[in-house]
Amino acid sequence: MNNYQEMNREELIRRIKELEDENTILKSRQDELEGLLVEYSTIMKKQFEVFDDFVKDVGTRRMIDPLTRVYSKEHLLKLITYYHQKAFEEGFGYSIIVITLKELANIEQIEREHRLLSVGKLLKELVRVPLDSVGRYSEDQFIVLLTEVNKEISEKVLGRIENSIKNYGIPYELKMVTYPDDSTNLEELFRKLNS
Repeated sequence: MNNYQEMNREELIRRIKELEDENTILKSRQDELEGLLVEYSTIMKKQFEVFDDFVKDVGTRRMIDPLTRVYSKEHLLKLITYYHQKAFEEGFGYSIIVITLKELANIEQIEREHRLLSVGKLLKELVRVPLDSVGRYSEDQFIVLLTEVNKEISEKVLGRIENSIKNYGIPYELKMVTYPDDSTNLEELFRKLNS
């Protein structure tokens, strides 16, 4: 500890300036930490809101597509967003497979509904429920979310899906993207699926 009584005027002024500089640095760090706390609180609040929405939808029509009995588009997109964040934080991969059924508009309503129901059931049988998820994305599209997998395993699942759908005699198109191989950005992954 400095003995301030033995210091001359210049030394005291210099020491006061050093303390003021340290005080300024500490205030700056405090402001930075407070900003980080506010940002963290905002992120946590958003995560709790997403979780609350997720829980609120369990067992409702907003969660399950009434025709195919797979997840609805809205719920599946929430799951994908959740797993994207989890994959980023925990460092694992996941894949999204889009199955587009072709020429459904040319089929009678009852037959179309039967095919959609059959494909939804088939997809659930081909993945590791509850780890993986199947959802209806649009009138003629399904999405499969494969979690905690790498691209090699995802390609095997894609092959199983393709072989099984071939047996139904339905024209189809398959696309797949894998995190982080194809992109680490969720929007970019969806752009690649839609291109």
